[in-house]
Amino acid sequence: MATSLQELGRVVVQDILGDLCAEVFAILSTNGRSTRARLLQLSGLPQRQLKITLACMTQLHILLHQTTDDEQSFYQIDWRNTYSLIRSSRIQCLVEDRYGVRAGKVIAFLLQLGHARVQDLAEAFDLPSQEIPSGATYENGVRPNDSSKDNSGKTSTIGQLHATIRKLLAAGLVVKVGNQAYTPTADIQAEIEELVISAHFPDRKVGGPKKQTEFRMAVNSMKRKRREAEDFSEQRDARSSGVNGRAIKRSKLNIGNDYGAGSGHDDSGLRLLDDLVLRVNYAQCTSALRSQCLEELAEECLGSATAAVYRALLRVLEGKQRARDDVIQPTEASDDEKDDHPIISTVEIADTLDSSINLDIFVAANDSRMTNGTEKAKQKTTQSAEDAENDAALGIVKREPLDSDDDHAATGFYSHRDRGLRLELIEEHLKLLDEHQLKFCERVGPAGRGEWRVDFTPLIDALIQRNIDATIMSRLGPVHMRVVRMLRDKGRIDEKQIAAASMMRLKDVRSFLTQLQYAGFVESQDVPKDNQRQPSRTIFLYFYDRQRVQDQLLQRTYKSLSRMFQRLQLERQRYASAIEKAEKMDANQEALNQNEREAVMQWRAVEEKLLLQVDRLDSQVALLRDFSGRNVSLLS
Repeated sequence: MATSLQELGRVVVQDILGDLCAEVFAILSTNGRSTRARLLQLSGLPQRQLKITLACMTQLHILLHQTTDDEQSFYQIDWRNTYSLIRSSRIQCLVEDRYGVRAGKVIAFLLQLGHARVQDLAEAFDLPSQEIPSGATYENGVRPNDSSKDNSGKTSTIGQLHATIRKLLAAGLVVKVGNQAYTPTADIQAEIEELVISAHFPDRKVGGPKKQTEFRMAVNSMKRKRREAEDFSEQRDARSSGVNGRAIKRSKLNIGNDYGAGSGHDDSGLRLLDDLVLRVNYAQCTSALRSQCLEELAEECLGSATAAVYRALLRVLEGKQRARDDVIQPTEASDDEKDDHPIISTVEIADTLDSSINLDIFVAANDSRMTNGTEKAKQKTTQSAEDAENDAALGIVKREPLDSDDDHAATGFYSHRDRGLRLELIEEHLKLLDEHQLKFCERVGPAGRGEWRVDFTPLIDALIQRNIDATIMSRLGPVHMRVVRMLRDKGRIDEKQIAAASMMRLKDVRSFLTQLQYAGFVESQDVPKDNQRQPSRTIFLYFYDRQRVQDQLLQRTYKSLSRMFQRLQLERQRYASAIEKAEKMDANQEALNQNEREAVMQWRAVEEKLLLQVDRLDSQVALLRDFSGRNVSLLS
């Protein structure tokens, strides 16, 4: 168990739930899976207090529990969900950017409570639970609480809330809480395997490749059936609101449109059941944060237009490849891991891409307005024969940009010619992404104007290596960076070979290698020339292990995060009196005197700096641990 991760989890739980929950968390992190009787013995708490503490931690999905046949309950820590509490602010900002303020408020409420019913969400927004009759008439033709013209993101009707939740469910950012949400994955796996062996293998022998394949297929089939039975379904978990079928059809068609579900214009259609329990899907949120990180990198390398195309590609990919905590292992291992990645066509990317984005990167921006506000006459410039020959030799193709004043472009419908031109432009941007050294995507087929897929493993590995290089550069310097790159390219070499290849003195090379080895970026291996193992008769080979450096940086980031939360608690204690008084005088800040107002402003400034640093460190953890898609253990 990583001590730094234990300390970070305890500090986070203490900051959110208090000292009592932090004490129980520390006991579970030290002793592992324990029964309630064992926790009573180790903590010394009264039984009632322990029950309340376990209930609070279970509510936030910090704990998993399993009850055996003899009615004995075992508790263990869900490390991924515990760490995801740190990522709450980033998840809320991400949802607000994608789906609006209304969806961000729903996510914030679920993050605060862990899980909640739809009825609880309606009560939190102070919405009436009764339905408005479909045939009712209203004074002046305006229904009460109509917010169709309200762009502030305020949820005023029950229909808007349900439409927003349906949009989050469709995106996978919110999932239904099933019966096995708190059961550890290992216990579910053991239970399913036992059921399969009892049903299909009476002799309890699963030896041999043929029986092993049948066994894995039966286990995966039962997992899928359980997953489908517990996943959200409109047939099981939704009902009609009493409006006509035409409105329901319109709401379904607009579910992915900005002017559809959740935008303030959809106050009709399906209603979710009040007893439907929902929670945040942290795995899908992490996948969305990965897409955001790659979008920013693509914009930095290739520009905003190409980044917009890449954003649309990643959005389509998120819809096809839903991230889950319980991964179903494939029946047979594929020779090529890329075969398991979903394929996306250019047409799908064009349907997702915003039609207002100008994708023609070969034409300069053309301003249609003059400085005095009058329109310029639209002139078509002609190119000389010499320029045309030069462009043809360089392979540059110049096209006229799509007319933004065209009626079809304004409404979002393109003619066949304009759509074909836009598909060509999208394909050219995808080729730029494919030809980049980071290999943002790759072409796999010609169907649908081109088929594409993204292999995240080498892409994230390249990002991790760039992050490690930047860390070495900032901490030690450019010469140390040269030595590390040399070791990465050549493998295990001794100091004399390093000095010869880098054209530096042997004395300086030894100094740099000592600093790198002390910082943990370089390892050494001694190879004795004889059995006496004397230093003078020993060759010292230096090498660079990226995985070891990555794990070391991850543990250091855990430790830095725990120090940030400890400093946050210390600063909160320093300004405790001013903070308490400001919270009491929330509606009337003028009641505070000048010193108290200055203390509150200083506290807010300190809190903002520390939380900003926490977000930066969390992005480091996400890159080093979560974005690769591998099943990286949190206990390493």
